Amino acid sequence: MFDGDVPLTVTIPSHSYTGQGGQESEDYESEEQLQHRILTAALEFVPEHGWTAEAIAEGAKTLGLSAASAGMFQNDGSELILHFVSQCNTKLTELLEQEQKQVQLGEAEKKPLDQFLRDAVQARLRMLIPYIEKWPQALSILLLPHNIPASLNLLTSMIDDIWHYAGDQSTDFNWYTRRAVLTGVYNTTELVMMQDSSPDFEDTWRFLENRVADAMNMGNTANQVQSTGEALVQGLMGAAVTIKNLTGLNQSR
Repeated sequence: MFDGDVPLTVTIPSHSYTGQGGQESEDYESEEQLQHRILTAALEFVPEHGWTAEAIAEGAKTLGLSAASAGMFQNDGSELILHFVSQCNTKLTELLEQEQKQVQLGEAEKKPLDQFLRDAVQARLRMLIPYIEKWPQALSILLLPHNIPASLNLLTSMIDDIWHYAGDQSTDFNWYTRRAVLTGVYNTTELVMMQDSSPDFEDTWRFLENRVADAMNMGNTANQVQSTGEALVQGLMGAAVTIKNLTGLNQSR
């Protein structure tokens, strides 16, 4: 937005109500609020149309809007994916906050760290299940250069939240190590999940359990931090190839 620009307000009533004087009034929503509603409605159509403008157009129609409303968004579907990821992160944070309050009130036992990390990552990955067939497409879009900054911001924010509610207060090298390791655990488990055909993704959760156990046994030396970073780079490169192959496979079905 340029200096002096005024935020656009879309004059579409979200709902009406009757005031004290008996006169009917209407609330109006901003463009951002309208986009949020359209993207949320569009998620219902992702399993059929994928992360596309078509899904967004179908979502707009369910709100009584023209399919042309999809023109408010980029054609690559990235805004729909980022909206979904942001929603999932918010749900996870709310879940972790609720668990923390239960522990503070003495209504639940504090989980061991390995169980806490495993449960948090599994809870977040389970949110992908309704869209798992289309998730390779989503990741391939998020890996496009112009989408990487926003995607990484959401990923690091999620990892930070998990460690925050795990009680991590480190301020030294451990801070970077723990986040790098958990990011690697999340990303590799996500890749396994997309290829998992076992009941209720049992193989994925077994893989996750093993990776968390490995992470708990990991030291914190500078050499291990470096090797972790190298492994993450290699993992991202491998992820790009895997996602490309999975996307092609899904499109040929």
